Amino acid sequence: MKNKKINGVMVKRSLIRIKLFLFVVALSLNISAQQKTYLSGEDASTAVNWEFKINNGRNSGFWTTIPVPSNWEAEGFGYYLYGLDKMEKRNSTSDIADYRHEFSFDKKSGKRYFIVFQGSMTDTKVVLNKKEVGLHQGGHTQFKFEITEQLQQGNNVLEVNVNNSSSNASIVEAERYADYWMFSGIYRPVYIEEVPNEYIERVAIDAQMNGDFKMHVFTAGIESAKTVRAQIYNANHEKVGKAFGAKIGADFTELKAHIDGIKPWSHEFPNLYTVEVELKNEKQVLHSYTQKFGFRTFEVRDHDGFYLNGKRLLLKGASMHSIRPETGRALSKTDMEENVHFMKDLNFNFVRSVCYPADEYFFELCDSLGLLVLDELPGWWRPLDKKVGPKILKELVVRDVNHPSVILWGNGNHMAHTPEFDSLFAKWDIQKRRPLKNEAKSNDIFANYNPEWDIVNTTYYPDYATVKKNLFEENHIYLPNETLHALYDGGGAANLKTYWDMFEKSKVGGGITIWALYDEGFMRNDMEYTVDTQGNKAPDGIAGPSGEKKGSSDAVREIWSPVVIANDKLNADFNGSLSVHNKFTFANLNQCKIVWKLIDFANPDAGSNGHRTIAKGEINADIKAGEKGILQIEDLPESFIDNDALAIEVYDMQGRLVYDKRMPITQPKNSFRVASHKPFVQDAKDAFTFHNGKITLRFDENSGVLSRVFKKQKPTSLRNFPFLTFKADTVATKNNTEVASKAKITKTGDAFIIEANHSKGFDYLKWTLKSNGEIALDYAYTLASGKYHYAGIGIEVNSKNVLRKRWLGEGPWRIWQNRTQGGVLDVYAVDKKVNIPGQVYNGPEFEGNFAPWNWVVFYLNNRLNLGFENKTDVTLGVLNPVNGFMPKYASWHYPEQEGFYFFDVISPVGSKWKPAKVFGPDAQPVHIDKQIKGSVSMFIDWNRMEEGIKRVDVEVE
Repeated sequence: MKNKKINGVMVKRSLIRIKLFLFVVALSLNISAQQKTYLSGEDASTAVNWEFKINNGRNSGFWTTIPVPSNWEAEGFGYYLYGLDKMEKRNSTSDIADYRHEFSFDKKSGKRYFIVFQGSMTDTKVVLNKKEVGLHQGGHTQFKFEITEQLQQGNNVLEVNVNNSSSNASIVEAERYADYWMFSGIYRPVYIEEVPNEYIERVAIDAQMNGDFKMHVFTAGIESAKTVRAQIYNANHEKVGKAFGAKIGADFTELKAHIDGIKPWSHEFPNLYTVEVELKNEKQVLHSYTQKFGFRTFEVRDHDGFYLNGKRLLLKGASMHSIRPETGRALSKTDMEENVHFMKDLNFNFVRSVCYPADEYFFELCDSLGLLVLDELPGWWRPLDKKVGPKILKELVVRDVNHPSVILWGNGNHMAHTPEFDSLFAKWDIQKRRPLKNEAKSNDIFANYNPEWDIVNTTYYPDYATVKKNLFEENHIYLPNETLHALYDGGGAANLKTYWDMFEKSKVGGGITIWALYDEGFMRNDMEYTVDTQGNKAPDGIAGPSGEKKGSSDAVREIWSPVVIANDKLNADFNGSLSVHNKFTFANLNQCKIVWKLIDFANPDAGSNGHRTIAKGEINADIKAGEKGILQIEDLPESFIDNDALAIEVYDMQGRLVYDKRMPITQPKNSFRVASHKPFVQDAKDAFTFHNGKITLRFDENSGVLSRVFKKQKPTSLRNFPFLTFKADTVATKNNTEVASKAKITKTGDAFIIEANHSKGFDYLKWTLKSNGEIALDYAYTLASGKYHYAGIGIEVNSKNVLRKRWLGEGPWRIWQNRTQGGVLDVYAVDKKVNIPGQVYNGPEFEGNFAPWNWVVFYLNNRLNLGFENKTDVTLGVLNPVNGFMPKYASWHYPEQEGFYFFDVISPVGSKWKPAKVFGPDAQPVHIDKQIKGSVSMFIDWNRMEEGIKRVDVEVE
């Protein structure tokens, strides 16, 4: 009996040991570790009310409360101000607010206390218990003041005076005048830090991929302390290597070690370690300090490229502002998590924290999830002066020096660059990361700048010719830090594939930074509670203000996928082999999860959308990073030919879907079910009028065009099908679409054939009214030789009559000639909603170009169902896409007539600062010099019940 209880006794003893260990740890932490006491919330979602009074604008002149952290504009105070707005006396007056917060504190003897502000815009004066603590200038960097003397046991009163402008003129020009929203107040957390009298202030770490570790330990208040000792731990808190230490130095203490068998940090494998540092005297540990870090080596090899852990890589990402419409720059941890996950989902490996550093938690996420960062000194168009600038620069570097995700510094935004600050980055950065000069689109980055290294060319918004020249004729690393301006539906992924192909081939390609990640909008209570994106100034992201996807989002994801399968369509000869390119920097495909699925799509008559998975399995592939190879499906069923498509899904090492491709098997087998024998009937009085159930078609005998469609003898809005639509690049190109010719009717079996030659611009029109209700149109046209923005055929329809659509094709986003990527083959259903770029975000868009597609059904009012089947790979055009306010060059060419279209040529889309034509071969008008043939089938109310069922509006209980 006693022996049976041995395990139980062991468990109890283990629990006692654990409790004792936790008590000892807690006691140790109480003696020697930093303690944080938050006076505010830990982020915007947990903000704490403080007392508040503002001098100007909304709700000014009286004491009330405000959540901290927050921007006061987002809480109903002061003025809404965009950085380029003109405001009377803007430079001589400012909004000034007073904060007051009472708190109780347990002050301990033998301790020192600091108050930390992670972000307060802009000049911040701090008073505690009526004693002045300090004044900080600059709104984007973390600062702290010692408050040991001012802090008292028990009740305390903190008073903070915040001026959203600054008495320093350079800060006003650098931080308060910019092409983005201006915000004010204490917008990041505030806390009190408790340390011993002798303490470790901070550490700076340089940990290389080979296991070499160097750390500078900065100490303060040293009296009895003699040594600093460190121990490194892995992610499981297991010791890695032996402890190491050194005697305390003068300015700092340098510790060095070499650790064998480490796992390097990268964006693909974000392996993190922790170093625990102890400050010791001869008897005890006085203070302990922990810091996460990663072993990694990042190099800028001049005239070559960027290297991470010895492997060359291209940076692929966007510039990101820290903002949410509802809260401004005061973000929650969830907001920041969404930001990083969104970028990782788009296959980014890089982000530029533009014009100012993001929140500290954001960098922690980049460390843990794997995202490389350029961390930028504040300043938009004017630099900080040489007095305040070095202070703000030190605050930036000191806070972020240990993040393995930070690989580059930004020495201000374009004209805010200060060459003299380069050496200061090196002074405070133990890793000596390269500070980059960002250059405006019309300036010369090489003028008046001669650093010790070769300049990385970051010049903004290059056209195709410039990109080509810089990649293949020049000899500087090329990283255009604002590229393909994504205003509205332009830029972003448009021509990104063209650019990226060149970067992959270049010997000096550094990467591409798209402008920008998000449309920057702010919720306005004085504008009917709508998000203000400042017209065409701020809606310039590949996603909306709240992360709403746009067409460029998924296109970027596909273009930057680390896995690419070359196969597009499969036939009966398919043996399970797929050609694949592994574009990961480090990962072998055997470290990914690769899933294959045989799928069948929903059909036009179904109530469901999407697809069904018929069979699935996994693929094992040993293909190293950067190599091409074969994915072999070993257990593919022989009946695969009966399915609609083969889907391949690739999940990376963290389980994130990075690639999703669906390859049709021969031709899709689900289409319109029209097997019933229900031939058209020719009208007895009008030979060019035909009836099929409740549907009547009337053709124009003088042209062969379907002039009207009737339902129950009432006209619908469907008419004039087909009409020829095109737009030539030059007005000199002429085409005659007015001349008509007589149509003729023949009959083959139960099918009627209506034909016309050389009519309305067409070489021929041939209608076949089949016995199953299918209305087949074959056509050909020959335009005058020349370049065209679009060309195709259309059917007129009133937009107000169109309710929704379903289609089988790659979607759900529309495409342009220079942005065809991002679609996934499936069955989609979309209601027609208002969608105005930069104003109303109801994606995916209803209107525009869609391809490839197999079938589409439009649901019109009066219960009219209109279906089309694609026979010749034309692009589907739906109604008329609406553009945003003053799109500049972010525009397109498209017919003005309301209708549905079947295009052989579609327009590219431009970018804010440049028209489409300058973005390369894929953005040019298409040269047409030969006949174009097409075929499309139409179905109208093909699946209606012959007999109606009368609804009974009575229930029996």
